[in-house]
Amino acid sequence: PPTMLLVRLPMLVASNGRRPDMKLKSSDYHLFLSHVWSTGQDACATIKTQLQLLLPNVKIFLDVDDLKDIGMLEEYIEESQVVVMFLSRGYFRSRNCLRDVRAAIEMGKPLILVHEADPGKGGGTLQ
Repeated sequence: PPTMLLVRLPMLVASNGRRPDMKLKSSDYHLFLSHVWSTGQDACATIKTQLQLLLPNVKIFLDVDDLKDIGMLEEYIEESQVVVMFLSRGYFRSRNCLRDVRAAIEMGKPLILVHEADPGKGGGTLQ
């Protein structure tokens, strides 16, 4: 018979020792990952995977998995509770990334900024 290995993955807990409340109130996604495809796609896929391991019920919008129509970017942001901006080379030159930023600010969405500093992975200074 095949041998099975049981691995227990860590789970994020709140400061009160309980698991976070992952119920979505009026949104379809907990997070929207905004990134420029050429330099942020791989890192954002990793971020999504790692968060799903730590928070199994988390719903994260990532274009390669969830985008059905590029014309609906603003609607996807509206359906998300928080927007993560993955800042890598070309982010602020991307028309679609600027649409993400504008929509998030206009809708008052909380923003989380993640800066890729490694030049080998599309990062650099923000100056």
